[in-house]
Amino acid sequence: MASIPPDAQQCFGPFLSVCLSALPTTAINVSVTDGDLDINTDAGASASAQCDPGVSNYCVVAATQITIAATKKVRGHGARPLVFVAVGAFELFGEIDVSSTDTVLGAGTSPSVCLGARAATINSGGFGGSFGGRGGDGEQVDGDRGIASPSLGFPPVLRGGCPGGAGGAGGLGGYGGGGVGVVASMVHIDGKINASGGGGRGGPATKSGGGGGGSGGMIVLDVPQSAIIVGSGARLFANGGGGGEGGEAASAGADGGTASGPNVSGIGGNNGGPGGNGGEGSASSTLSGQNALGDARSGGGGGAGGGGAGFIHATGITGDNVIAPPSLDTLPQ
Repeated sequence: MASIPPDAQQCFGPFLSVCLSALPTTAINVSVTDGDLDINTDAGASASAQCDPGVSNYCVVAATQITIAATKKVRGHGARPLVFVAVGAFELFGEIDVSSTDTVLGAGTSPSVCLGARAATINSGGFGGSFGGRGGDGEQVDGDRGIASPSLGFPPVLRGGCPGGAGGAGGLGGYGGGGVGVVASMVHIDGKINASGGGGRGGPATKSGGGGGGSGGMIVLDVPQSAIIVGSGARLFANGGGGGEGGEAASAGADGGTASGPNVSGIGGNNGGPGGNGGEGSASSTLSGQNALGDARSGGGGGAGGGGAGFIHATGITGDNVIAPPSLDTLPQ
């Protein structure tokens, strides 16, 4: 993708390509004495930090400088991906969270299933969401198991990940992780950016399949490597959620878990019942979600697959305990 012309003074980021309605004149400082910052990225939504009205495809929060203190969290949720633009420095010591849960969609993720997967039927387990990595397949018990779609290439725009598939007569799939981008003159990361997918729901209290874990979302630091400073506390991750456990007549299956760090999988649901256990989501440099374990017992439904990895572009940041999935340093032209 071509760089923004140098005379376009209100446009930022060769990949994100955001053009502000006006240059910012104030700084954003989420200090240790402030509350956490919640940002609704829906078009027209009110928020503590307003989205720039001149940008329609992203919620762009712009300032002369942006600082997020340690112990503070910025939570992004809603229909559009979240983008921070700092004319000067962007410094993160706390947390930016655009991950998805069973009740909240991370910023910019879609609740609709991405194309190419096969839905589970009868009592079989659902598929894990695929994005940068392929999701895991569900467990076949009766009918068809959920089959995950292939992984995708790096998207041409910032977006969220793909949800997992519902289990047959069973649990809902987890939402994919959201999308977040940063453009600044200098980026200092000594905190956490989490764009992970949600865990799939366990099957209800009947013979039923678990729901697949959602895929990880997308993180883009749209600056050259020379402008990135990495502290010892830096953690960037867009891991998949764990698949849900199948249900059985006496009790519902356990929900899949969500990632809490780059090298921590979203665990598959497992309460020890006859329903099949869910597969783990992606973590570290393992991009694929795990297939369901195939251990359903008599009367139990199938477990679901774990979600695949998302995408990260953060040039020069490495290490399985620091970034997951590994950074894709070359972006589409």
